[in-house]
Amino acid sequence: MRDQPAAPEPRLMIAIAASTQGDHAGLRESLASAGLLNQPDIRVCVAQVDEPAMDSPDDNLSLFRFSSHTPFFEQYATIIRQTRSRYIALLDASCPPTEGWLRAVRQRMRDETPVFYGPVNSGWPGKDFRNIGYLIEYAQFREPLDPTLPEYPGNNIAFQRKLLQDVPLVGSGFQKTFFVRQVRDKLGITPFACNDMSVTYRKQFSWGYYLRRRYCHGRLYGASHAEILGYRRLLYAVGILILPLLRYSRILRASRRAPVLTGNVLRFSVPILVSECAWSVGECAGYMAGAPDDGVFLD
Repeated sequence: MRDQPAAPEPRLMIAIAASTQGDHAGLRESLASAGLLNQPDIRVCVAQVDEPAMDSPDDNLSLFRFSSHTPFFEQYATIIRQTRSRYIALLDASCPPTEGWLRAVRQRMRDETPVFYGPVNSGWPGKDFRNIGYLIEYAQFREPLDPTLPEYPGNNIAFQRKLLQDVPLVGSGFQKTFFVRQVRDKLGITPFACNDMSVTYRKQFSWGYYLRRRYCHGRLYGASHAEILGYRRLLYAVGILILPLLRYSRILRASRRAPVLTGNVLRFSVPILVSECAWSVGECAGYMAGAPDDGVFLD
């Protein structure tokens, strides 16, 4: 009896990280609406946290079980290591793709684009307090994208797997936007801004959790740049005194691309400033003491 030929590797693997707050039922509906299910050349890999939240009857849908204490970075790294594909896309279960997402990604793959990313649009009503997280982290990525922006949305990125040969995974985690910046700076590859591949921000908002999250992200940022900065990290640490105001002004400038966002930034000025104080304290701690011990807040 002859051995069965191995199934061909998918052209695209979509890794979707999740937390206990993720709406898996809504995610599945969004994946179906976006046309991502039952595609023979695509493998959709969804992280399941603690108790099973969805089954996987679709041919190209795979579930990866994690504990609630597994950081997003580790979820992505695990999925990437256990799969093979020519392209990898990184999404967040709370920020599902829109209907035109796959069509845009296929076009970029046909064009052999090494790295590309898309917009992040809010799915919450304008005055909804859940927009606070969106304004702080993703207002600059609202459609249409500014291709000159020197940063990238970590919840809507795609890249060629072969780039991992030159900028490999580090440890058990995978810092998405740090990887893209390394690809840009070390390999001279400019990520392509693709306005047609948008995702919708639908993250829930818990104030205490969010402040802890901002602190941990700030600390990871400081730790990631401490070695590069050398002794200059001490000067950056002192900058904590004015950093919250600088970060707030950056958010305000980003919001000016859409008047409705500017109004919301002004409406939520106090919580935004408080959150940026949490980031700033974390960044200072990162310069001086390294990365945070608890990675569950890193996504």
